[in-house]
Amino acid sequence: MAGIDDYRRKCWDAALHAYGTSHIFQRRARDLKRKTDVLTWVGLAVPLLIGALVGTFGRNEFWGTALAVGAVIAAVQLAINLWSLVRRWPEDLAYSSASAVANESLAAQFVSLAEDPPALPAFRTRFEKLSVEDGARRARDGEKNVKDKELRRGMRAALRKYQRPCLGCQQTPTAMTPTDCDVCGKF
Repeated sequence: MAGIDDYRRKCWDAALHAYGTSHIFQRRARDLKRKTDVLTWVGLAVPLLIGALVGTFGRNEFWGTALAVGAVIAAVQLAINLWSLVRRWPEDLAYSSASAVANESLAAQFVSLAEDPPALPAFRTRFEKLSVEDGARRARDGEKNVKDKELRRGMRAALRKYQRPCLGCQQTPTAMTPTDCDVCGKF
């Protein structure tokens, strides 16, 4: 039968994986937010700029060129906007943000349980409850096509946070610089 030390080890392992997953989805959310912000900015800036030019200068010899450039930018922006909808960037952004928060919360709960363990029966009950929640979260996250490169980056971030050595290279990461390790590098 598993003792408190076994459950503490399981908590630390679960915290490591949850934090790594949180790191993955934080990066995804940041990248998607940047992309959608640029699309929104271009979508508003081009028409406003053209309107300001017309309001300020009226008819001008460069007006045809400005309209042509604006039309090209607007067409490119429209195509990228359509692509973002097809690729579901807004939904992925919302999911990534929610997953990052949920996984970070799970990691914190596992750490709290490991650092201040209650008596074994209560420990086991709380651990099992967290494990069910963690399993459900992992199942949802697993549907989001997390790449091996992202997994290695997430592992490195978690090993760095919790100051644990990698099982592959036996090093405790101090930076997020990629290495040749098949477990915590090559990203």
